[in-house]
Amino acid sequence: MRALNDKNMLTDILYHLKDLMTTTGTAIKESNCEKMRALLTSTSGKIAPEQFKLFVYLHENGMYPLENAPKQQLKDVIAVHRKA
Repeated sequence: MRALNDKNMLTDILYHLKDLMTTTGTAIKESNCEKMRALLTSTSGKIAPEQFKLFVYLHENGMYPLENAPKQQLKDVIAVHRKA
């Protein structure tokens, strides 16, 4: 059982918001009702900034570490997508 601490709670919220963004995006793509699409798009637009703020907070406070990709790997990916 995981300890109930700030890091775990905030990380859970971050993952929930990320999942909510994914689900909302899928619902937008699958809906044929303009009003529903507008509502979902509006909701998504409200979730995204909050998700990003939480991500930045966690990262800046060492609770969500990231590893930068090697520069050559980035160059390779960019080169592949430029050819497409």
